Amino acid sequence: MKKSLMPIVMLGLFIAGCKKNDAPPEKPVQPEAPYLRLVITDVDKAQITELEPLTKKTTIYPVKAAQPSLYATSSGQFATIISRADNTVEFFNTGIEVHGGHLHVHEPEMAAQTFTEAGPTHFFSHAGLSAIFNDGTGSLSLFKDSELESGTGRVLPVAAPHHGAMVIFDDQTIAVTEKDGSVSGTLPEKVRIIDRFGATLHESTITTTGIHGDAGNGELAAFGAPEGVLIIQQNGTQYLVDYPADFGTAWLGTILGNKALPHFFGYTAAMGLYKIDPVAKQITLVQKNESNIHQYMLDTEGKNLYVMMTDGQLKIYDAITAQLKKEGKISAAIPAGAAATEKPYFAVSRKNVYVTDQAAGAVKMFSLETLQETSSIPVAGKPLRVLVVGDQEGLDVDDH
Repeated sequence: MKKSLMPIVMLGLFIAGCKKNDAPPEKPVQPEAPYLRLVITDVDKAQITELEPLTKKTTIYPVKAAQPSLYATSSGQFATIISRADNTVEFFNTGIEVHGGHLHVHEPEMAAQTFTEAGPTHFFSHAGLSAIFNDGTGSLSLFKDSELESGTGRVLPVAAPHHGAMVIFDDQTIAVTEKDGSVSGTLPEKVRIIDRFGATLHESTITTTGIHGDAGNGELAAFGAPEGVLIIQQNGTQYLVDYPADFGTAWLGTILGNKALPHFFGYTAAMGLYKIDPVAKQITLVQKNESNIHQYMLDTEGKNLYVMMTDGQLKIYDAITAQLKKEGKISAAIPAGAAATEKPYFAVSRKNVYVTDQAAGAVKMFSLETLQETSSIPVAGKPLRVLVVGDQEGLDVDDH
């Protein structure tokens, strides 16, 4: 007797249907990661605004002073709020914690930890450890994210008072400036390497006539000096990268770096923005400054270098090749002679550029893909600086 194939066929269709129906639904494409947050300062008011770009929800938190400097810790969970004139450092906890490929989320709040050392200025964060150099005391405020929640950060005396800086290596040793008094003024002349408890591991081997600007990639540290860019390896080796012949007396007083890059970028208002190759020991022009560079930054992944011009154009360079990838207008032109507090400022995420607009009382959102404006989000007061914190990857929440 011939057996019917119908039950087998139906079973196969049932199994196939189950497999198809059991497949997880694709996530809708969002214009921004749901748990990305912006922190915005104000021109006049001693406050920060937390902004959720997708929902446009804003929440205001009081801080010590108006116009503080903003920096994200390496995890992105905390915003560091430095009010130099008021000798105060505060921290905003987004409540968004990356944990093993997913997020733990709790209510945002101002963190328990504060610092009140004199002259807090330069900030550096790498591999879970953060530091602030306090010019007035020659000390470092050192902390991990977990210590900000518990209020157990500490202050480490490292030098005589000066306008100092530091870079944290992968092994959590620290290249920190020191002043020997061989040059007048507040700028330091040397850099030594210490452990995170203050013990000297490697003394300085090069003396400069002034140091300003610092960056690192975990293995190398770079500091700007009149004699060249001072490169320091984790093992204490130090050497200078010479400036191009046309620099004259100009020198790079601002340095940018990222853990994903083998090189650095440096800026001087007298010349422009340059790529610093520590292996080839070469410094090459990226963008000439003819009084038209307003702001510049690397993204957190070290993929792109962003340069905002005074005409409102944003230029995006490949951070590896230093070649221009695209450009577009993200702001009205900045009038000549405008004060720093009258200018727009931008920050970038993996998907968008965010620009403050004081006249509109808003933060404008531009797609990185098209550089077209996609949203204008009202913000109370006069928004000034903007910082990206929280999660940029669009990770799922698992509050187990």
